[in-house]
Amino acid sequence: MLNGQLHEDNLLRYITTLEVSTTSADITFLDEHHRKVSIIHFKIIPKEYLYALIKNKQPVNLKQAYIKDFSLNEYRKLNNLPDEEPIPLIDFTITNCFFDCESATDFSYAVFEGDNTIFNNCVFGNGYTNFTYANFGHGNVSFKRVKFGSGATNFQSVKFGDGDITFEGTNFGNGNLSFADANFSNGHVHFKNTIFGNGNIDFKFAKFAEGDISFERAVFGVGKKDFKKVEFGGGKIDFRRVMFNDGDVLFEGVEFGNGKVNFRGTVFGKGHIGFEHADFANGEAIFDHVDFGSGHLSFNQAIAAHISFRSCPFNSYVDLRFKDCKIANLSNAIIRDIMDIKPERDHVHIRELNLTDTRILGRIFINWRENNVYGLIHEQKKSTYFQKAEQFRILKENFRVNGQYEDEDAAYIEFKRCEAKAILNQELQSSFSEKLMAYPKYYFQKYVFDFIGRYATAPTRVLFNTLITVFIFGFIYYLFTIYFSSFGSIESTLPGNLNHFQEFWNSIYYSAITFFTIGYGDYFPHGALKIIAAFEGFSGVFLMSYFTVAFVRKILR
Repeated sequence: MLNGQLHEDNLLRYITTLEVSTTSADITFLDEHHRKVSIIHFKIIPKEYLYALIKNKQPVNLKQAYIKDFSLNEYRKLNNLPDEEPIPLIDFTITNCFFDCESATDFSYAVFEGDNTIFNNCVFGNGYTNFTYANFGHGNVSFKRVKFGSGATNFQSVKFGDGDITFEGTNFGNGNLSFADANFSNGHVHFKNTIFGNGNIDFKFAKFAEGDISFERAVFGVGKKDFKKVEFGGGKIDFRRVMFNDGDVLFEGVEFGNGKVNFRGTVFGKGHIGFEHADFANGEAIFDHVDFGSGHLSFNQAIAAHISFRSCPFNSYVDLRFKDCKIANLSNAIIRDIMDIKPERDHVHIRELNLTDTRILGRIFINWRENNVYGLIHEQKKSTYFQKAEQFRILKENFRVNGQYEDEDAAYIEFKRCEAKAILNQELQSSFSEKLMAYPKYYFQKYVFDFIGRYATAPTRVLFNTLITVFIFGFIYYLFTIYFSSFGSIESTLPGNLNHFQEFWNSIYYSAITFFTIGYGDYFPHGALKIIAAFEGFSGVFLMSYFTVAFVRKILR
């Protein structure tokens, strides 16, 4: 029941009976299922009475009144005023009133004067409701729990002052609604729990200033929601738990100012979601736990300092080709389709990308070099090495699916490096014996697996290290043979005295046949060189196997 207030979520759009006497009217309201909601008793106030108050510049204070066909346009004609003449309305306070009309209720070019302008709990009929170019002065403006009918509602080019503006709990019906080019000045603006119907919702070019703006828990219908080129100013912007439903939602070119922007828990439906060229300035933009529905989502050429998509399910194509973004957080997100971050014609600059625990069921279009993926992960200041390793592993798998094999190798190398550092840090926090062996084990693995062959991703690097190893062992054999022969030397079954140059190349030759485990028998070691030769033979078997694995891996792909 209404209990004296004329707004309910299911308040009907029709008057079934209008019982009129000279001074009162009983109106029966139906809900959307044509069931009776309530019968409200109103006192009838002729529009001429209001016109007289306005003409005499007297305050207007009405409650529980029924007003038929009120129109400032008609007032101007009756008083021979120009069509766009501003009409002062003094201390306008209307509560629990019903504005009925055959075609339109008109407040166009009204100038509301006084500390407060109030339309609380009012009902506007199914005709056109017109507030275009109205000026609400510098006081507070309240449209709490107002019910608009099924006709269009127009607040285009309205000017609000520095007071608070509230449409909290208002139901705008199913007609088109326009706040295009409206100026909300510095007051706080509340559309909390507001119901926007199935018509098109237009906020294009609207301007907000320093006040906070709240659309928390607002519900939109299936019409187009257009916020193009809106300037949101410096206050906090709250779109938490908004239900946008089906239809396009456009924030193209919006300037969000320096305030925090919060879309946490918002639900979108079918339709394009556009934040192209939006500027989030230096404020934090939060899209955590948002359900983006099945429409395409685009942040192409948008600018953001810190934008978060934690735990979001992305079910359709997503364009995250930011023009400039310091931090983009996609941790715990689920990507089921395509997410595009790869530059094409326009520059894409993201400095830090967090993919911790992200699940990629679709694909991410991203390029290791052009997107500086190394920097995107390593620039993260709060993530651990284990988390960085996991993110590189996720990207490695993504690159493999995309056929970007060079990028896959680069991601795999960084995955193994971060994993090794994470294990090192973990062991340094463990027992004394593990601490003692932590650094030797880390640097051994770093040399053998990373430096020599980049974790079996660089066969040419293994080949180069093979040649270097042969020359190093050959030089060792040469030094022993010439200068430390009492400890060991390379002997030959062939007679003859050799000069230093010949001894050097013979040492290289012996190193090569030992490394490749050929062993012709024309040269053999003595003394300590037997141990060194055995170690070189093992090194040769290892490096040849390493080369084979890396080479075959490259060829097979």
